[in-house]
Amino acid sequence: MDYLKIVHLSKEPFSNSPDPEFFFQSSQHVACLQKLELSLRLRRGLNVVIGDIGTGKTTLCRQIIRRFAKQDETETHLILDPKFSNQSEFLNTIAEMFGLEKAEKDSDEWQIKERIKNYLFQKGVDDEKKIILIIDEGQKIPVFCIEILREFLNYETNEYKLLQIVIFAQREFEQTLKEHANFADRMNVCLFLGPLNFRESRLMIKFRLDKASMGNRTSVKFSYPALWAIYKAAGGYPRKIINLCHQIILTLIIQNRFRVNWALVRSCVKRVSGEQSRKWHWAVATVLTCLVAAVLILSPFGEQLGIRFAWKTEDSQSVLSSSLAGNLVHENEKDLIKEEPSDLEVATAQIDINPLAKESVDNGVHKEVVEDALPNESIKSNNYPEMLGQIRARYGETVLEMVYKIYGTPDYNMRKKILSSVVRINQHIKNLDGIYINEVINFPAMPIMITPLPIKGCWVLVDKKDELESAYQFMRIYPDSKGPLRMVPYWNSRDGLQFAIIIKAFFADEESAEISLKKLPSIISSGAKIITNWDDDTVFFSNVPIN
Repeated sequence: MDYLKIVHLSKEPFSNSPDPEFFFQSSQHVACLQKLELSLRLRRGLNVVIGDIGTGKTTLCRQIIRRFAKQDETETHLILDPKFSNQSEFLNTIAEMFGLEKAEKDSDEWQIKERIKNYLFQKGVDDEKKIILIIDEGQKIPVFCIEILREFLNYETNEYKLLQIVIFAQREFEQTLKEHANFADRMNVCLFLGPLNFRESRLMIKFRLDKASMGNRTSVKFSYPALWAIYKAAGGYPRKIINLCHQIILTLIIQNRFRVNWALVRSCVKRVSGEQSRKWHWAVATVLTCLVAAVLILSPFGEQLGIRFAWKTEDSQSVLSSSLAGNLVHENEKDLIKEEPSDLEVATAQIDINPLAKESVDNGVHKEVVEDALPNESIKSNNYPEMLGQIRARYGETVLEMVYKIYGTPDYNMRKKILSSVVRINQHIKNLDGIYINEVINFPAMPIMITPLPIKGCWVLVDKKDELESAYQFMRIYPDSKGPLRMVPYWNSRDGLQFAIIIKAFFADEESAEISLKKLPSIISSGAKIITNWDDDTVFFSNVPIN
């Protein structure tokens, strides 16, 4: 019996083999393929793709082979495991791949190199063919092979390299490149693959299910919280997502179910990795520690010990400092207590490490977060997403700077909630002011304002993006020095989640808006337009200028 038919699937949707039919074209994978293909067609020589385990390097490797497989003017050769014991073994392997006769036992390495060089010149110049050598698992390449590859890159005409090399490697290969600058200098492109964002993870799951379905009859449905749980458990890594989804499909078949909810995903995560039980013990220990601290603080016994806690006077709520257990100070240090902690202190305060375990979830929205965010407002819709998206950090950027550009400048209480939520879903970040290049930062959807906004007046919409990364890139290119712009993330039932780029002002009339618009550089203002209202059900995730 074909068990997949129970859930109306014609084939395994989450196989971990690099099936080209199931290649999901995420933005970073498509960009990587395009750059590699262009470099290979122009015969630029050395190309390197670096990524963590499970980011899709092998899948990209197969895609490159597939794109050139049917082209007579191209020869493609693949080395799956480059862990050679000596130079002779490596050279002989290359020679055999090129179809050269096996070298005699007394042949030295120089002779083999000469035969390879003559082959490359014959194929590349006389026959006008492209010879592509692809190496997977590049982090295993021995040092002596690096030197031989460097020599191969010296075989060239006045216009192009005779051998095109593509190396797919894990992060360890970065150290190899640092230690061999004369090899790294020959790179035409060095590309980095990271994990998928939540939107791409969700679309990849849907794409694979659609590909494997029996027509349009697949009965497998993932709830939004389930998708979020998969993303958090897998960290956005395609291989982990696929492996986890495979276990989920098996569970559905065994239990004769069709809908995947959050609880089912967590049970699969626990069964596969056992990670959840360890987190539970850690969480229990944390809660007990906090309870003991609270008892000491609030009891007379705590006062006798001279223990004090920093309180926020206006709302009688405790403010946690950057210490993991809160800012506990001795009485003779009470003059160091701040009336209002800094953003960085609030952001690094102790927070719930597993929001999904405590917050009630309805249609993918954390009600507790929403109610805290808008205590005096009624939410008109609960269909907006939990996440705004992700941003991949560049040199010199900080999380606090990103938060300011995304969420604007809400009041202190809202700012505290936003920073705490950002820290909570980015536990891989240890220092908000010291993030690594290409590190991925997640940003939650925290409602700040809802319509209605003022009826009389208008705003200038410079551009609109449907992804956070694209909108933030716009802000990078056009900082305040080129015009007073700001980003406004919002959601409504008509547009979905959008990121508006507007002039940082509210205008009483269209005439004053036109005047301000003309002051912007033409490259910014060319596609701008004046808007006088927002949809009635619009939820803003940043404060909008209204006066």
